[in-house]
Amino acid sequence: MHARQVIAAAHSTKLWLSTAQAVVDQTVIVAILVFGAWPAFWTGWHTVAGPAVAGIGAVLLGRQYRALECMAHEASHYNWTRANRHLNDLLATALAGVPTGTRLDVYRASHFLHHRRFGTQDDPDLVNYRQLRLEELDRGNVLLFARDSLSRMPAYRRRWKVTSMGMGNLPLRPLVWAVVLAIVPAGFVWGSWSAVVAAAGLWLLGYGVALPVVRFLGESSEHIYTGSQTVFESTVSNLGLLQRFLIHPHGDGYHTAHHLWPSVPHHQIRKLHRRLVASDPDGYAAQLRHRTRFLSQPVRGLRREGRAGPRE
Repeated sequence: MHARQVIAAAHSTKLWLSTAQAVVDQTVIVAILVFGAWPAFWTGWHTVAGPAVAGIGAVLLGRQYRALECMAHEASHYNWTRANRHLNDLLATALAGVPTGTRLDVYRASHFLHHRRFGTQDDPDLVNYRQLRLEELDRGNVLLFARDSLSRMPAYRRRWKVTSMGMGNLPLRPLVWAVVLAIVPAGFVWGSWSAVVAAAGLWLLGYGVALPVVRFLGESSEHIYTGSQTVFESTVSNLGLLQRFLIHPHGDGYHTAHHLWPSVPHHQIRKLHRRLVASDPDGYAAQLRHRTRFLSQPVRGLRREGRAGPRE
């Protein structure tokens, strides 16, 4: 298929698939809160197992909430459905916006500036990168990177609050959503008010602590503005398996393809990326700035493995 036909076909939305994905993401969050509450906080709190389960649960919650934020991002581009934009926003708000506290109209206005005014003083991401010095994060090893990242978290949270009109706090809608669908049900499942407290604590760790960290890790690894002249040059794709699962779910890791064609939905973006690599080995594939390991610096050019396609 010709490249233009491939790109055109990739713009096709599937409302049922995006809706189902958000429902699955919500269901996993509820399951973690309900079934992780008791063993995480009460049966083994004074042992290694209790804090370990709580920590793992919080990280998984952070990932799931980030996945829902990615689905809200998809909706901001009308990638759930362009046939009915009102339905796009209605479903995305109910299934992704309420649990995460995302106001779709506010986020869309800010995010469209990032795309339409990319690399200018109006680009909110460029402002973040400069004010937080994100390109200077030390990726020499885990400890150095953790030190640099944690030192920037307070300022990052303040910037998130400014650009999102409060979404960086713990707003009411996500708390009500969690109470109704997970925290109170945890009490019924375990037959104890202690489980309600435990589920609430786990939610606070996942939503209030892990999610901002996961979001920061994702947003700080998507661009290299310094020395870049075009969107293609300054955008980084994060293609490692762990990156795509934990930090950049739902196709968010294929960030270069997204910036080139932001109306390609999450369920098509990886396929489009792979087809571009195969059909344009001397252009897209050879010049793509990417990383496959979280701490590595981005490099240009994807290696090929015979006919198996790009190594990701």
